Amino acid sequence: MRINLTHFRPTLSSVSRLPFSVRSLGRRCYLPYRKAHKKTVNFVQIIWSMHGTGAMEMNGVERTLNPGQAGIYFPGNEHHYYALEEPWTFCWWTLDGPLATSVAAALGLTAGQIYNPGTVPQATFNSLVNAMRNITPSGEYRASTLAYQLLVHLARAKNKTAANPFVAAAVDIIHARWNDSKLGVDQIARELKLHRSSFSRMFHSSMGISPLTYLINLRTQNALNLLSDRRYTVDEVARACGWDTPAYFSRCIRRATGLSPREIRRQ
Repeated sequence: MRINLTHFRPTLSSVSRLPFSVRSLGRRCYLPYRKAHKKTVNFVQIIWSMHGTGAMEMNGVERTLNPGQAGIYFPGNEHHYYALEEPWTFCWWTLDGPLATSVAAALGLTAGQIYNPGTVPQATFNSLVNAMRNITPSGEYRASTLAYQLLVHLARAKNKTAANPFVAAAVDIIHARWNDSKLGVDQIARELKLHRSSFSRMFHSSMGISPLTYLINLRTQNALNLLSDRRYTVDEVARACGWDTPAYFSRCIRRATGLSPREIRRQ
């Protein structure tokens, strides 16, 4: 594995209306007490500790990052992170776009908090690296999908501390069967033997987002990736991602991007 690795996304106006995009990513190894330059930026940045111990300054407070821990900066935060008494290896990625902050916040992620997601999911991160190397609209769609999966991983780690087995089970169901058109809030609630309204309140309280929105967001991100592949028709993409009704699929995509599926396909 290369330690010092950085990829930046070239500006692609054809897909600039994605809800959010991966702006850059990398892996770094900082020597003891090496510090990143202080700067205030207009994007979201996630830092995930791999080996050694580092620190992130957030709102003037130093927060330690041990292996398997992660933190997040939001636009407007002053970025300042550094190794402590030993070499510190970490991976990071940045997000921009109109909904970058909203998506992270909707998943319950906040600046100034340290999360415990565990070991970096290398397969997903390496796939994200490969997607960033693909400097086409297809690559950007793919990178957006993978970045969302990593954000969800962080969000699930956050919510493990809530020790809510029903919410954890619901998230597992959604990620296993998101492309099943029969899967919906009613079905999930029945499988968990909960009343729909009680389940929805419980899920929203833990995740900061409704179960329906969570499911639609996951379907939408995967659909945006498939729309870039012209081997599939728009209707085939809709069915593959869990929509039985093309009109509803179109509304969901337009709500997320401002474009219809066919307009995205023409880019």
